[in-house]
Amino acid sequence: MQVQIQNSSWKLLEYKTPGACAFDFEAAEDVVFAPGEWKLVETGTVIATPEWYCLVVSPRSSIFKNYWLMQVNSIGIVDQDYCGETDTIKFPYINMRKEEVTIKKWERIGQGMFVKIEKPEFVLVDKMEGKNRGGFGTTGLK
Repeated sequence: MQVQIQNSSWKLLEYKTPGACAFDFEAAEDVVFAPGEWKLVETGTVIATPEWYCLVVSPRSSIFKNYWLMQVNSIGIVDQDYCGETDTIKFPYINMRKEEVTIKKWERIGQGMFVKIEKPEFVLVDKMEGKNRGGFGTTGLK
C-alpha cells in the first residue's frame, strides 16, 4: 500500500521499530500552553488515506507523562476525503499542569495508525433480537 503525504518537514513518516503499529507525527511549530489552556498542535502534514482504510490518530504515551497534556477528543478519526492542501493533521491538547508547557517544533507529539474498514448496510428493525445485558456498565468491576 502506498500513501501520499505532504508535510512541512519534507520527511517521510516512519515506523520507529519493526514491531511498531503506528507512526509518529511531529509538531510543525513551537506551541506554548498556559495552565488549563487547550490548543491545536499543527503537524503540517496532509495524508491521503487509501480507500477502505481510516487513519486513527492519538497521543503518544509520553505526551501525558512528560508534558501533562491530554488530547481533548481521546482519539481522532481522519476520513478518506480529508486530504486537500489545507487538510493538515492537528492534535487538540489541553494542559493539565498548573504551569506553562511548551511543545518545541519537530517534537514527536502524536501517532497515527491505518485501520482497515468495512461499511455495513444498516437495516432498521422494530425490535432487537439479542438478549438484554442490563445496560451501560453492567459487566462488573472484576
